[in-house]
Amino acid sequence: MKLDVKFEGGRARKQAAAPPPFGPAFEPGIVAKTETLEVHGSEISDPGADFCEFRALDAGGHIVGIKKLEGY
Repeated sequence: MKLDVKFEGGRARKQAAAPPPFGPAFEPGIVAKTETLEVHGSEISDPGADFCEFRALDAGGHIVGIKKLEGY
């Protein structure tokens, strides 16, 4: 798995709230805490089907939400 893109601030919250396939549709409480949204994608060496993993991080860099969606 590799980091594909990172969003920060208002853009991170907007993407965190967006529904699939553009975002993970995190709950409002998680979106409110989000300062950074990382989007990780599967690689050829990863087992199983392709996926994207969205990681919401707060201002302290702590993970407040993770969602894994099939597809890329």
